[in-house]
Amino acid sequence: MQVSIKKIGAIERKLTISVPHASVIKEIEERLHKAAKSTRIPGFRPGKAPQNLIKQRYGEKIANEVISDTIQSSYREALKQENIIPAGLLSIVPEPFVPGNDLQYIATIELYPEILAPTLAGKTIEKLFCKIAAQDIDQTVENIRKNHAEFINKTSPAEPGDRLTIDFVGTMEGNSFAGGTKENQQFVIGDGHILESFEADLLGVQAGQAKQISFTFPADYASEEVAGKAVVFAVTVKTVEQRILPDVDDALAEKLGLKEGGIKKMREEVENNLNRELEMRMRTVMHHRVMNELLKANPIDVPQTLVGAEIDRIMQSIEKQQPNTKQNLDRDKFSDQARHSVTLGLVMRGVIEKANTTVTAAEVRARIEKMAASYTDSKNFIDLYYADRSRLQTIEAMLLEEKAIEHVLETAKLTEKEISFEAFNVYWQQAESAPF
Repeated sequence: MQVSIKKIGAIERKLTISVPHASVIKEIEERLHKAAKSTRIPGFRPGKAPQNLIKQRYGEKIANEVISDTIQSSYREALKQENIIPAGLLSIVPEPFVPGNDLQYIATIELYPEILAPTLAGKTIEKLFCKIAAQDIDQTVENIRKNHAEFINKTSPAEPGDRLTIDFVGTMEGNSFAGGTKENQQFVIGDGHILESFEADLLGVQAGQAKQISFTFPADYASEEVAGKAVVFAVTVKTVEQRILPDVDDALAEKLGLKEGGIKKMREEVENNLNRELEMRMRTVMHHRVMNELLKANPIDVPQTLVGAEIDRIMQSIEKQQPNTKQNLDRDKFSDQARHSVTLGLVMRGVIEKANTTVTAAEVRARIEKMAASYTDSKNFIDLYYADRSRLQTIEAMLLEEKAIEHVLETAKLTEKEISFEAFNVYWQQAESAPF
């Protein structure tokens, strides 16, 4: 087998692959002979039909199968022979096979781009630092109270903290729109679960009241159909309920599964959980900052095959969660998101390779145990991970990335900035809602 390689751009290559004619003909003849033994043709005993009749009836089909199989197998052999690991295969274009000539085809592939600068030398990275304060614990305890609140019907006007149950029908220029009609929508006024412009007009309503609300959706609203558009909602208030918060006492602690230690133990657990959460979030924010700098330092050609595969993955995920959206999905809509995701993965892949990082089984175990510490049944949590290889691989990949990021950080100049937990959460929300 002969292979010649032509460079087309930074990552595209054309491989011209030739397979000796004799090996192709030999395989065709062997398959024809095998077919003759098993094929039943009227007028002949099994396996006794003349070879020329077998060739006449099945020769073209068998030849096409051999050519297809030979192309697939020789393509893999060519990659191995030339020590090529492709990011993806763009196309295979075979030349017509003529008896007496070698089988020849052109395979167009994309390579993984080389990451030239997996370093932050000369860069300054600000590392945010904060501590959990008593007020942070108090706020979390207050959130716990809200989560365990009871609600009772009231006839007086709705106030912040009350829970409403409503039906609504929304129209835009007189027409209905996706998601604009719902029944038994329930929310607590002031908890931030619905748009402020919608919620504001519901202060003071009473059970049984009907009301018309007009407002304009924010320009950056998630649904493009209504973003920046004026809408009208016909609202029917079904119930208004007053929230009754539980006392902060041992009974509340017991509701959380803390049968011993009471409220003191509960505050300790809250502090421990906040510290674990803070550690994870600080790591994520630093991850984002490092990756942003690495992306700037490593503009790369992104393989279209990987982008296409990522678009497929995104669309399959959406279709799985929302089966009725399949017909309305536009591949182009996810192109930028997919390209960014692939670029991020390629840069991280390059960093991990250059850093030569590894992860041990003990490190994986330690991380899983740390994650399990926030669960009541920590043993069951750990067992779930060790019962599923894919879960373990997720932890391994996460640790590899963390080690690679630490390796890159060693090349940068670090400055520390201490902020409050509340202020830090603003950074976290930005990191969580935006790509690197």
